[in-house]
Amino acid sequence: MRFLKGHGTGNDFVVLPDPDGALTLTPELAAALCDRRFGIGADGVLRVVRSESGDGWFMDYRNADGSLAEMCGNGARVFARFLVDHGYVDTASFTFGTRDGVTEARVGPADVAVSMRRPRIHGRGSARLGTLTVEGDAVDVGNPHLVCRVPDVSEIDLREPPGYDPAQFPAGVNVEVMSGDAGGGRMRVYERGSGETLSCGTGACAVAAVLLDGGTGTVPVDVPGGRVTVTIEAGRCWLAGPAVLVAEGTWLLDEVPALRLL
Repeated sequence: MRFLKGHGTGNDFVVLPDPDGALTLTPELAAALCDRRFGIGADGVLRVVRSESGDGWFMDYRNADGSLAEMCGNGARVFARFLVDHGYVDTASFTFGTRDGVTEARVGPADVAVSMRRPRIHGRGSARLGTLTVEGDAVDVGNPHLVCRVPDVSEIDLREPPGYDPAQFPAGVNVEVMSGDAGGGRMRVYERGSGETLSCGTGACAVAAVLLDGGTGTVPVDVPGGRVTVTIEAGRCWLAGPAVLVAEGTWLLDEVPALRLL
């Protein structure tokens, strides 16, 4: 099975070209590919498959644990980079499908920008992070987020899954800790199904929405893996930043590796 490896500000992905839809991507296989000890290692899997209409492309995204996700902003940027660099599209501006709808992409020499739905702040919630409980804003970016303002993001313990109210977030939630203002922000994130990652595109959009107090504007957001820029417009949101393909190879295993136990 052919694969590529790419990342957007350190948020890394295994890319699986599957234009004819011949691959059965089970949760177990996706998790095995993402395993950093026994697999290739990634925060998620991007399967490149033709859309049902046959005249475009669909991003079949899976989290590192094999679960489905509605949207992934950095994944969409890596997906767009792959489509351009490998000749699947012949223009620098195009659209493709995701589980959250159609995304527009603009691919440049270094940066890739993708459009997403405008983030919607829809309430308050709280997360337990280690021994600390923090309040935050619930934000819908096609997937669920809880954005929590803290004095210093570097001091927050994100080694374990955050605690949250399952009645409020029945499908789980990505938890961001952030600081800053409308001139720029800094964030870290614990992504559902993946753990703490170096960057989260939809999370950066959620953070920008909170920093802009639900309004419009452009905000740079610093993440552990670099910087992305979020522009919130009246009807949608743009996420821009570097997207890089770093390797290409072949998955050799006929079977998914069994769980190793000490």
